[in-house]
Amino acid sequence: MTRVLIVGAGIGGLTAAITLRRLGVEVGLVERAPNFRALGAGITIQPNANAIFAALGVDLGRDNVFPMGKVAMLGAGGRTLVSGDPVHDGYAFPSYNIRRPDLHEALLAALDGVELRLGVEVVGARELAGDGVEIELADGDRERWDLVIAADGIRSSLRALTVPPERCRLRYAGQTCWRFVVDAPELVPEVTIERWLPGRRVGVVPLSRGGVYVYIVESAPQGTPGPGTSEVAYVRERFAGVDARLDTLLDRVAAAGDVHIHHGDLIDQVHIDYGRGRLLLLGDAAHAMTPNMGQGAAMAIEDAGALGLLWGEVSLDALPEAMRAAREPRVAATHRRSWQIGQVAHWRGRVRCALRDLALRLTPQAVMDRGVDQTWAPGIALGEQLRDKLGRRDALRKVA
Repeated sequence: MTRVLIVGAGIGGLTAAITLRRLGVEVGLVERAPNFRALGAGITIQPNANAIFAALGVDLGRDNVFPMGKVAMLGAGGRTLVSGDPVHDGYAFPSYNIRRPDLHEALLAALDGVELRLGVEVVGARELAGDGVEIELADGDRERWDLVIAADGIRSSLRALTVPPERCRLRYAGQTCWRFVVDAPELVPEVTIERWLPGRRVGVVPLSRGGVYVYIVESAPQGTPGPGTSEVAYVRERFAGVDARLDTLLDRVAAAGDVHIHHGDLIDQVHIDYGRGRLLLLGDAAHAMTPNMGQGAAMAIEDAGALGLLWGEVSLDALPEAMRAAREPRVAATHRRSWQIGQVAHWRGRVRCALRDLALRLTPQAVMDRGVDQTWAPGIALGEQLRDKLGRRDALRKVA
């Protein structure tokens, strides 16, 4: 039986592990963190990602998800620039808002037969002339696997061991971001809101069980995160009066006393790369992107689905090139569009912002719907193909 090691137990790594196990592969999963703790706050799982989860039988849990519902993009003065309901006729899969820890727990529950080892760091890897990959662990141990998949995030150590240094360059978006989730049932908005102000954005997203996910993005020099910048007092002072909703929610955070605010710069990978030989890159390790379309995790989930479709169709050595051919056009378009949205959202200057806002208000709904379809349809089709492949395999196993 083929033995595959997945390095990194984030969303992409977990989904890849579930996919390969459904295909009968022996999978090992290692995570360098000593404790399993989902980073971040909230996340939206859009229909293209939900289609992959449905094919894999991943159950997010009714009590954990909140239908995304209506959304509104607001200008600096509070005027609605774009609004709508992301649930369109013809889409069998919804958009859900969910807390990241709940998402990770659902993926862990679906692993079924995958050994997860925490506190295990891979520090070296080398291909063994047509006979797999030997990895070296931080404690000095060595292991041999038929294939190693690096799903260890934007600062992937295995990417640095796999591809040339010039293809490992990170790019700062010029923006820094604060994220948190607070339990405040009476403050849960009826509409998911993102407000654009000169050089700043504020997002307020409803979650299940009376939760509210908040993100604040600000144009700033790289390296703004530092001692004290995640403290609620610092955030309240920095953004006082920017948005009334934000003021109220930060007051609630201060009163709660136990809400973690995550502060980090927005960075992406300049180059998309799926690895070499039997060292395959996946998710952020392959193509980290800015979060402006809410598609970073979805692209990792789609990667896992594409890997499932290619499994058994090409040799292990050919998988990186096959993944590149199958995924790079799709991922590159999303990567580029996400970067562009982030830059336009942070324009400054009264005239420039007024023209941008006018253009958004005048954009026909049909154009908006077409953009949504281009974002979701390929992933939904991928999910349907994966479901069919897994269904055929399950049918054959029952006959046998």
